[in-house]
Formats: sequence, structure tokens, C-alpha cells
Amino acid sequence: MVFPVLILDAPNPPLLHEEIEQCLAYGLDITLNLHYFADPGSIKIHYAGRIRFVDINGHDTPALISAVVKAGGYSVIKTRLNIPLGAALINAAASPDLGSPLQAIAQAGVGVNHIDLHAAAERGVTVLNTPGSNATAVAEYVLAQTLFLSRDLNLYNAKTQQGQWSKGLLAPALQIAELTLGLVGSGRIAQALAHKAQALGMKVIVTGSERFTPSVAASLGLQWRATLGELLDEADVVSIHTPLTALTKGLFDSTAFSRMKPGAILINTARGGIVDEGQLALFMKRFPGHIKGVAIDTFAKEKDQFDSPLTGVANAILTPHIAGNTRTAIIQASTQIVDQIHAFRQAMLEG
Repeated sequence: MVFPVLILDAPNPPLLHEEIEQCLAYGLDITLNLHYFADPGSIKIHYAGRIRFVDINGHDTPALISAVVKAGGYSVIKTRLNIPLGAALINAAASPDLGSPLQAIAQAGVGVNHIDLHAAAERGVTVLNTPGSNATAVAEYVLAQTLFLSRDLNLYNAKTQQGQWSKGLLAPALQIAELTLGLVGSGRIAQALAHKAQALGMKVIVTGSERFTPSVAASLGLQWRATLGELLDEADVVSIHTPLTALTKGLFDSTAFSRMKPGAILINTARGGIVDEGQLALFMKRFPGHIKGVAIDTFAKEKDQFDSPLTGVANAILTPHIAGNTRTAIIQASTQIVDQIHAFRQAMLEG
């Protein structure tokens, strides 16, 4: 059974080598997209004769479709950078006219908002992902931003860089154990963060899905809040850990920002679109200091399309979707997704 796999994007060497060697050990037929590597030439030399190569801008959907069709299709498309995989691509890649119609999309990470799940289901395409693989990394990012923003280090750094000795500029900050962390969402990342925050002495409150009941929260040492508004009334730090859905899109708007405690911090490592960036930028300009600072790692427009109204806004720390990018997290996600591809292939062979 021919089972070609397109690795649409992969980590840079040396982590790339671990992923490719694991794929080859499983006997997977690999085509590697070179488009996102700084030195594709050395990679081609390193794997000459062992795998195939393409050069595709994944954000150019027509070009991606053309390349997939030209190759005769791929049984699996593996991705990690949240490249949009919409209905047009899925329908074309799953066409029975191809020699190897698409059977699975493998996401090295938890988020699948960039994949048209309805189109995948209609075409019988399985979606694989790796929940929890980057939970520790994201939790550490949130804590790092909490410490950075709560201590006003962004402001003190800017003043000192300008040659100003501004030690008495602001009132002394609270210590981290005096802060209340509010978790919007209750999944694996939120729970990993809660565990670490509690170890630092923080009070942790949470609001989440109906499945995450007050008794479940209590069993984890968390305090349940029935509504987002109740959580915003109390939290010194608000950290978002909920999927992007029709219900959560724009969940954080001017009304939510107004409800936050004066001097609170907002951190979003979940998905762009949950926070209305335009309304947040306008709110922070109109009411400076009401929100002490924000750390935004996910945006409505990312990568080549990045364009956020928060650019240049004071006390807004913006990072390019790297909260989960630690060496260990990348290795775990890569290892887990390749294992899943192998298991999926085995199941297809046995079925």
C-alpha cells in the first residue's frame, strides 16, 4: 500500500533530523516542503535519495492544491505552523481521482482551528493532533509574562534604556503570591498553568465549559466562577485557554475590558479572534492604566498576513505565536504526531 506523507512544515535542524529519522524508521514515504527553511540546500544534500522535496508556500492555496494534485496526492498532510487547510484544499486533496487521496491531516499541536473540520468530515479525512504536548511550555510563557508585566519591567526597561533612573516612578508592585490568576478555559494547558501558579502561592480561579464543574475545579484546588464577568471582577491576571468557536469569537471586547479589575493583566495564548484586537487597542489608548498590560501571542492575522491594531500600543507585549515553542514541546509534539501517523497507517493496512 503506497502511503505518501507530505510534511508541509517542520522544525528547523537539528529537531528536523529527529523527526525525519523517526518517519523513516517507520517506513513512511516522506516528501518534505523546503519553503520555510533558511538553508534548504543543506537539507536536500543531507537527505538526498532518502526523501523527496517540494517548495510550496502553504499560504498560497492555489499553489498548494496544484502541487498536491501534480504529485498524485498524499495520504497524510502533516503540519505544525497552523497553515490554513480549507475546504478547497481538502476537497482537491481527497479526490478519488488521485493516486493517493488524502486520508488524514496530522497537526503537531493541539489547535485545529485552521483546518476545515466540516470539509474533512465530509470527505472522511481523519484529523490527528497532540493535545497537551506544549502545555508546560505555554504555562511557563504565561508565568513569565505575569512576572514581567506585574513588576512593570517593560516600563522600567524602556526608561532605563533612555538613560532615566526611574526607580520611584510607580508604586511598588505586588508580589506574585498576592495576585489572583483567572483562567478562562479549563483544559490541559490551563490545568498545567494552575499547578505552577499555585506552587508560587497564587490564588487560582477558573471559568470553563459545562463539563468542568465546580466539584472538578475543587478537586484540583481551583475556585470555580460561574461566569466570565465574575472572574473578571476578581482576577489580577486573566489568561485565556479556550478554543476559538462561534461562541468565543470576540469574547473579549470593550465590555469585558471594562469589567476587568483596574490594573489587571490580560494574556492570550489560545487563539487569535477571541480577543478583539481593535477594541483592545482603542480601550488601552482611551483608558491608559485600567489594563496594566497585555501579552498577546495569537492574532486574528498571523505570519505573512500579520497586521494587528495593537502594534505600537503602550504596555502591549506582542509575540509571534511562540508560547509553545520550547525544545521539549516541539520534540514531544513531533514525536507524538509521527507515532499517530504510523498507527493510522497500520490501522489502514489492517483494515
